[in-house]
Amino acid sequence: MVIIFVANLFVTKLDLKYDLSKNGLYSLTKDSVNIIKDLKDDITIYYMVQTGSEYPQFEEIARKYDSLSDHIKLETKDPVLYPKFAKKYVDDDISQNSFIVVDNTNGRAKYIDSNDMLVQEMDYQTYQSYTTGVDVEAKVTSAIQYVTSEKLPTLYVVEGHGEKSTGTNFSKLMAKQNVDVKTLSTLTQTSIPEDCDILYINTPTSDFNDNELKMIRDYMDAGGKIILTVNYADVDLKNVQSLLDYYGLKMLTGFVVEQDSNMFYPNYPHYLIPKVESHSITSLALDNKIPVMAPISSALVSADNVRSSLKITPLLTTSDKSFNKMDLSATSLDKEDGDVDGPFNVGVVSEDSYNNTTSDLVVYSTDVIFSDDLLADTGNADILSGTVRFLSGDSASVPIASKSIVPERITLSQKKAVTWGVVTVIVIPVVILITGIVIGYRRRKR
Repeated sequence: MVIIFVANLFVTKLDLKYDLSKNGLYSLTKDSVNIIKDLKDDITIYYMVQTGSEYPQFEEIARKYDSLSDHIKLETKDPVLYPKFAKKYVDDDISQNSFIVVDNTNGRAKYIDSNDMLVQEMDYQTYQSYTTGVDVEAKVTSAIQYVTSEKLPTLYVVEGHGEKSTGTNFSKLMAKQNVDVKTLSTLTQTSIPEDCDILYINTPTSDFNDNELKMIRDYMDAGGKIILTVNYADVDLKNVQSLLDYYGLKMLTGFVVEQDSNMFYPNYPHYLIPKVESHSITSLALDNKIPVMAPISSALVSADNVRSSLKITPLLTTSDKSFNKMDLSATSLDKEDGDVDGPFNVGVVSEDSYNNTTSDLVVYSTDVIFSDDLLADTGNADILSGTVRFLSGDSASVPIASKSIVPERITLSQKKAVTWGVVTVIVIPVVILITGIVIGYRRRKR
């Protein structure tokens, strides 16, 4: 009994707890730990909750920050007892189980509402929302990066050419990375704003005029950074293609069809699951090992003339079994005469270094790569986060993924789907049948 008592006392004093949950619901990721260890400012995390109403998971995660650094202190404040306390730092209306993260060194503060730390989805059969995950660590770590950062990046989304609109998940991811998102109508401007760290051109369906193209080129010549997504159907946009050509790239007419069954979605060989190449942009996607989807992608190849100042690096590639379907009116996805053999790039970064100035153009050749659906369920969110981090010079915050509390969806390639189908439909029943025959035979012999 004495040994057990001493052991319990030892564990209690040292706060020795082990998180046995599959997704590490009560632990911090290595990215958060690294950010905490690098802190120089003194941070206070105020847990705004009435006594007795605490969410155990919220409180447990917050305590992890306090325990990992002498620069972080967790304090609980009851908003009922101290109704005016929060106004010292933020103007937000305070809800129960929310947090206020304060940098005591520079005075900056960030409020995190409790509702924003619960991931919810709508059940369209019952039209009721239900909680699918928690986002406490992601929000708190993001807030710490926000209050301690000297400069936060600004991303301008270009409008006026039939561009695809950015969705809810895009906005949430940018907020998590502390990126300020603004819109920009280049038709009404004479120059790209000086505070533009990243220019996002999201699949224009009508072309830029010559003045707009010059304005974009001037921005790039001064060290600008662009994310450009394109659609196979818009290959005839002359000035968009001119921008690609200036950075050593060319879109082929048509779209890519994949014949490697490991690299496309089951029954849809033009819904690519491309190979993720090694680059700082793709490091998060490679680490997390969640498949990236690139449906109906154009083939990106090198332009006819590539100047020596350019460095072109593939990010997402197809296999050497892929081909480019040239005839858009074809009724079959089978390879035909005139189709061009792969491999191809469907994601690429082109860096231009000249006169001690470097500009970067990152191109993805599918218009849905950053759609709400793909950002929710695939590794595309990691690709977007990595792209923004790279182009912002790492001033964008490190994104921490939400932690799911429901079974996760699995994205299978055609080959894996067929393999598991054979195992489930044929192999397992045959094994059960043979086992039954063997057992029956042995019993009759007795």
